[in-house]
Amino acid sequence: EDEMGSIQSKATQSIMAIKVAAVGVAVVAIIAAIIMGPTAFLGGDVDISGSDNNLTVDGVAMPTQIKTTGTLQNFIGGGLRMKWGFKVYVVGIYSDPKVMTSLKKKYSGFEAKDSNLSDLATDFAKSKPARTVLLRFQRSVAASDISDALGEALKPKVGAASDEFQKFILDMVGSDRLEKGSDIYITCKGETLSASLTGGNDSSSIRIKGLCPAVFEVYLGDKAVSPQAKKGFAEGVATLMASE
Repeated sequence: EDEMGSIQSKATQSIMAIKVAAVGVAVVAIIAAIIMGPTAFLGGDVDISGSDNNLTVDGVAMPTQIKTTGTLQNFIGGGLRMKWGFKVYVVGIYSDPKVMTSLKKKYSGFEAKDSNLSDLATDFAKSKPARTVLLRFQRSVAASDISDALGEALKPKVGAASDEFQKFILDMVGSDRLEKGSDIYITCKGETLSASLTGGNDSSSIRIKGLCPAVFEVYLGDKAVSPQAKKGFAEGVATLMASE
């Protein structure tokens, strides 16, 4: 009986230890999710999946279609923008279907790893129909930090006009901070650039020669600030061309 009691006691202790360990793992997971967000264990690769009405980019929900400046635009591709190891925002790139129709005539059979990606991205950036960069923020950031970062990236392309663009973005945001979950829509149609916050409504606009192509080159050019977004764009273009 003493031996049976000892065995039962050890079994009980083992079960308790397993329960404690399981609780510990759960607590760690909860803490990681709080600190890093729900994609804490998804790794660094861009994950694009979804249904007919929505999709996820690196675990962040993004619309399959948006409407800005009166034009319905389809999602092409996107990816995460990292800065100093932190997730800042997810980039979604959209366009009027006319853009893809035009590009397909020139780049039929395009594949994501094709050497002419640079030429295709340039042609996309210079297109006249509506194209949009949607930035969906994954952390609270100072509005001035975002406008400064965009201005710095644009300066080699548009020179001093980047300062005017920085002020334009700050005035459009209208507050000191962009909270987690906030959106910025930057839409180009011809030479006119429009920008708006969540929902794509009540946009402000500005016209600076060369600004529209430069904005898209920030994300799709040879020195793209988000390699993941550029990769997502290339893969999206290849998929769309293959399916049409």
